[in-house]
Amino acid sequence: METDGAILIVAGLVLAGILAAIAVVDFRRQVIPDPLNMALAVSGLGFQLVAQRDAAMQLLIAALALAVFWALRRGHFLLTGRIGLGLGDVKMLGAAALWINPVLLPVLLFIASTAALLFVGGQVVAAGPAAARMRVPFGPFIALGLGLSWMLEQFIGSNLGIS
Repeated sequence: METDGAILIVAGLVLAGILAAIAVVDFRRQVIPDPLNMALAVSGLGFQLVAQRDAAMQLLIAALALAVFWALRRGHFLLTGRIGLGLGDVKMLGAAALWINPVLLPVLLFIASTAALLFVGGQVVAAGPAAARMRVPFGPFIALGLGLSWMLEQFIGSNLGIS
């Protein structure tokens, strides 16, 4: 179903604003506040309802994504004794699943992971090998992945059969 252009503009601005706020806060404080994750989730659900999509299925996918990423977080901790994926990142990935077609979740993760690896690589080149052991906030990279995945779905998704 084709979504009205005005809806896409408003949704895009809302999404961009929330993602920018998450990126700035996470880079500065290495935490994604629950109110920002809640705003991302509620606005994503609202977008699905206004775009007349199957919001119940989107909620189910988001809950599944949340469970999978929490399990990955927990498994990593059990194996290494260290937290690799913050709880705010897990919540953000669950909220992100409300914004995009489930087929695009791997695209979101690919973009986020690649951008984060390039960032760390750049840090290592600029500051030396010790930079590879520094904590890196993942929220800004999830934000980039979600923003690009959402735009991909909205603007060329119908040509890919995912809109």
